[in-house]
Amino acid sequence: MRKFGNPYVGELVICQILKLHPNSAVARMIEYNKAGLIHVSEVASRWVRDIREFLKENEYVVCKVVGVEGETISLSIKRVHKTESDRKLGEFKRERKAEKMLELAAKALGKDLEAAYKEVGRDILEEFGSLTKLFDLAVKSPELLEQRLPKKWFDAISEIARKSIEDKVYAVTGELRVTCYRPDGIEVIKAALLKARGRHKDIEIKYISTPLFLLTGKGKNYKTLASSMDSMAEEIMKEIRQNKGEGSFKLKE
Repeated sequence: MRKFGNPYVGELVICQILKLHPNSAVARMIEYNKAGLIHVSEVASRWVRDIREFLKENEYVVCKVVGVEGETISLSIKRVHKTESDRKLGEFKRERKAEKMLELAAKALGKDLEAAYKEVGRDILEEFGSLTKLFDLAVKSPELLEQRLPKKWFDAISEIARKSIEDKVYAVTGELRVTCYRPDGIEVIKAALLKARGRHKDIEIKYISTPLFLLTGKGKNYKTLASSMDSMAEEIMKEIRQNKGEGSFKLKE
C-alpha cells in the first residue's frame, strides 16, 4: 500500500530496518517510502546495551511515529503494543493483497501499477483511506463505486473483485474434546468419529492428545462449512453422551 505526504504523530507504520548504528537505527517506512530514525531509547522498554540484540538489518517491524520535523521522522518500537502491532500487520497484508488486485486490473487495461495510482489509486486512498475498501465496495456496493470511477476502471476493478471472491477458499478449524467413561471408551470414541466422518467427507479429524481432537475443513462458503462442522461435532458428542461420556466443541477464530 502507498501513502503520500508525511505520516502523522501517533500513526503506526510498517518499517524495514536499513542500517544499525550504536545509538540508533535507520528504517524505511514501507507505505510512505521514506526514512525514519529509531533512537536506541525507543527500541525496548528496558535498557539496551547493544541495539543489535533487538534489531537486525532488513527485518520488518511496526513502529509508532513520535515526531515529525520537516523531513526528519522519529519512530518508536517500544511504544507499540502487541495488539496494535498484530492489527497493523493484518491491515498491511490486506492492503498488499488489494494493491496486487489493483495491479491486475491495470494490466487488464494495458497499464501498470504507477498508472493505476495516478488515474484512480490516489483519489481512492484520499476518499476511502484504503485499497481494501475499494474492492469491498466493488463487491458489496458497486453502485457507489461506479459514480466515482471512470467506466473502464470500474469494469476492470469489478471483474478482479468478482474473481477474487469466487476463488477465495476459507479454512475452518474447531476443537473437539470428548471423554467416555465406559471400559471400552476408546472404542466408543473411535466408532463415533468414524461414523461422523463418513457423513461429513469434507471435514478431517486429527487426534491431538487425550481428550482433544481437531476438526479441519476448507471450502468457498464459510457459513456452510462452519455449520457442517458444528453438526458433525454434535453428532459425535451425542453418540458419546449416550454411552456414558461427555464432550464439548468450539470453533477457532
